[in-house]
Amino acid sequence: MVGVVFRKEGQKMDLKWFFWKGRRLEVKRTTYMWRERDGKELIHRFMVTDGQDLYELSYRQERLMWFLEAVETDG
Repeated sequence: MVGVVFRKEGQKMDLKWFFWKGRRLEVKRTTYMWRERDGKELIHRFMVTDGQDLYELSYRQERLMWFLEAVETDG
């Protein structure tokens, strides 16, 4: 589950929090975001940090689904 605020008529997404391993993690900062295509499907990708670790999340617009793609931990 991901908490997100949509801005500018759905053009921009601000991630606020997400759940991982049963914990709610607050997004302190989005470090990078980009869009790419997988065939006809548009994928929104986000690199976010909780202040300690880095996470890559993706939103698949056709399926209306979020995925945790990668985790980079400090230590």
